[in-house]
Amino acid sequence: MDRFTLFNKRKTKQIFPLDFYGEDGSWRFILRAYSSDEVLDAMYWRAYISCHRKEFDLLHLAIDKFNYKYNYSASDVSELHLGAVGSAMRVNMMGPIVPVKHLLANIAERLANKTSGTEKTQAATHAGQFQAKSS
Repeated sequence: MDRFTLFNKRKTKQIFPLDFYGEDGSWRFILRAYSSDEVLDAMYWRAYISCHRKEFDLLHLAIDKFNYKYNYSASDVSELHLGAVGSAMRVNMMGPIVPVKHLLANIAERLANKTSGTEKTQAATHAGQFQAKSS
């Protein structure tokens, strides 16, 4: 090993874990990558979840939480509930921190359940067709 290889390994250890922040309106979350293999997945899923957040239950996958402040302004009229119209309101909020490996495992499990469910319904449909023909 030369000195440049050692330097790169040392630098890589200092970088991780690496957090990727995503948001949808006032809702924010973090996908955390623990290795360089997870960085591309974290970037992809951060963008996907930001657009399709209702498909994911990140609160149950979270290992930790982070605090942030959200400023509701007069432009967010539909989101103003308690403040006077025209005055800004700061709200303390918490967001989930989800490791990429937990997210990928959850997605793989959902896909496995979905494919096994479709196989069962297809088998039941085919069995029903055979029973209907024989009767």
